Amino acid sequence: MGGPISKEKLHEFTWELHIAELKSELKSNIIPIGKIQKGIYYHRALLFKALADKIGISCSLVRGEYSRAWNEVMLVDRPTQDVTGLFIPPTKYIVDLVHQVGSLMRTDSPDAAHYESFTSCKHTTCKCCKQLSWYLDHFERK
Repeated sequence: MGGPISKEKLHEFTWELHIAELKSELKSNIIPIGKIQKGIYYHRALLFKALADKIGISCSLVRGEYSRAWNEVMLVDRPTQDVTGLFIPPTKYIVDLVHQVGSLMRTDSPDAAHYESFTSCKHTTCKCCKQLSWYLDHFERK
């Protein structure tokens, strides 16, 4: 779906034209996920969820605000010592499918917060942040 995208270049990633061309070609708003060659957060998260379900990997698809979506997986961390019989609760991770594809972020980390939301993004050149800032200034911060 377009490979890794650096956070600084996300606003330059043109997926909209690709999706519009597919809709025109298929004469439908419904596009088979396998036809999408360029996608951002929600396109990639949906594809990952479909593939994970198909091969039996447990993961959740979480929908955020402003076209964000991500996948969460529960993994058991290895104990630091060889301890037998100790139950170690699983830790929830977000799978990065956009910037560092395949890396995992603990859901309580600052990286995960940035991945989930535009509001924690601090890129002054980022189109998405400018749009959100304008929206908040004009509608929600009053």
